[in-house]
Amino acid sequence: MAAETTTTLSNEMMTLYSKVFLKRNEFEQVYEEGLQKQSRSQNEGKTIVFNRYSPLAVATTPLTESEDPSEVSLTSATVSATLSEYGTKVKISRFLSLTSVDVNNKEKIAVVGQNMRETMDTLVRNELDNGTAYLANAKGAVSDLAASDVISAANIRKMARTMEAAYTRKYADGMFVWKVTPYVKADLVADSTWINAKTYSDVKDLYRGEMGELYGFRFLLSANAKTTSSTVTVYHTYAHGADAVGSYNLDGDPPKLYIVPHTQIDSGNATGRFSLASWAGSYVVKGLVSAWFYVAKFGATA
Repeated sequence: MAAETTTTLSNEMMTLYSKVFLKRNEFEQVYEEGLQKQSRSQNEGKTIVFNRYSPLAVATTPLTESEDPSEVSLTSATVSATLSEYGTKVKISRFLSLTSVDVNNKEKIAVVGQNMRETMDTLVRNELDNGTAYLANAKGAVSDLAASDVISAANIRKMARTMEAAYTRKYADGMFVWKVTPYVKADLVADSTWINAKTYSDVKDLYRGEMGELYGFRFLLSANAKTTSSTVTVYHTYAHGADAVGSYNLDGDPPKLYIVPHTQIDSGNATGRFSLASWAGSYVVKGLVSAWFYVAKFGATA
């Protein structure tokens, strides 16, 4: 089948499909907020290697007068990530396109956009889930958590202390971010020290999904929850600083929408009986500094 994308459609149709696709795709794609985002240049291989240098020992011994400092060696560690391809495809019959109340397949295209958003969001969430574990109230195992072991101001203060002690990089506003689910949010906003997002910033300046801040963290809400089934349902949340996790696509092949209309006749669709709505692209997300991102697990009140 010949390659046919939105670029070969009329400008009007291309604009329509792109708008409805992106509108659903961008809805609450929260987990990628605050990540280091880059594109991999073409023709440089599919593996990305990051070189991270360790801090030098502090030089507390005075120099001998007229002598140069002693030579020391730099040490480093590498982190690698491999780009992979993702995507999905939906076949839409010509008959359905011409009879459905869904004019121009707008809602169907939007569903494809939602699938791309949910896929990318889940890929990021799953990588964040590889962070350093933190359990409420210093419990020893997830199976020890009770429904009453909810997120608290004490947990947040301790997490800030841990990340600051690890020299975790803060964002430009001097804050870390923490991504939570609706069940955890319900306990968090009940804290008397909670500060609602609208009280400290214009909405246009917030992260997507941002709901407020406390003790050096800006909190973001995602309905795309990951849970563990134990004696109670345990909810996973993610705290991290700047440059702790990176997401990368391939220059020339970022995840995007593709449309093959039923009017495109070729050997694979000789009578134009169907259209294809797809998305595909190359992508990878990778934790870069393990001490800078945490998966914090909590119970939740009913």
